[in-house]
Amino acid sequence: MEKETTYLHQAKFECLKNIHKQTSDLYLVHCGYHQCTSNYSYNHRTPNEYHLHFVLNGKGVLLVNGKKYIANKNDIFIIPKGTEFSYKADEIDPWEYGWVTFDGIKAEDYLAHANLSESNPVIVSDIPTKNYMPIITKILGTSELTYANELKRVGFLFEILSLLISSQSGGRYARNEYDYSNETYVEYALEFIANNYKHIKINDIAKYIGINRCYFTSIFKKQLNISPQEYLIEYKLKVAHDLLISSNESIQEISEKVGYNDCFSFSKAFKQQYGKSPKLYRDDYSQDEENNR
Repeated sequence: MEKETTYLHQAKFECLKNIHKQTSDLYLVHCGYHQCTSNYSYNHRTPNEYHLHFVLNGKGVLLVNGKKYIANKNDIFIIPKGTEFSYKADEIDPWEYGWVTFDGIKAEDYLAHANLSESNPVIVSDIPTKNYMPIITKILGTSELTYANELKRVGFLFEILSLLISSQSGGRYARNEYDYSNETYVEYALEFIANNYKHIKINDIAKYIGINRCYFTSIFKKQLNISPQEYLIEYKLKVAHDLLISSNESIQEISEKVGYNDCFSFSKAFKQQYGKSPKLYRDDYSQDEENNR
């Protein structure tokens, strides 16, 4: 039988627990805030869910599978699912934290994107941990048992993890550790070029797919044996080529359509690619078509 969702509010402690499961991918179980007393300890059963803590003030000690970790203000720590653990607040400066307890098919993967795992349960937050508390407070404000609140809670949980992953991504990206495969980034880049080739730069493409320019250029060239800049120019000129032989638009109109405001620059680039000026290419193509009739 499913336990009843309960809201507890005491001095220096607030908790919403036994939250009903919303989805299989990710669901919230408990949520709360605790300003611990000196030497406050927690040593319960092996957890069936993930317990994510945001240290707002103070410090304490965390033991995971017998290994000791120190967590201070603006640190984030996870009590991993299925591990032996305990933790204890400092005697002089006991910690104060907000927390969310959750599970689901995607839970471990989401935590890994924030560099949190059983082998790395404590990280330094790249933003003040107090930034997470307004979202936790919103969850605590949904204690009334309604269907709308059930949806709000899981939405707030996604908001917390989204903020966590995005704020902790800087270090990973500096090491060229990104969320998707190189093939996926190149595929999205090609799609972006096809839809926006007229007036984009390489920085625009890299920004759209969410990786830095140098890394983007490297993986693009590795995948296609051509630089993004070369590919973009060739793509634009191929569009121009097709328009030259399939439409009656003027050279100037075609030039502007593929992003060249200067017709001379367009003609120069086209000749370099196809060996003839746009006008001569069109004339020769029309003549060949006439002779083949």
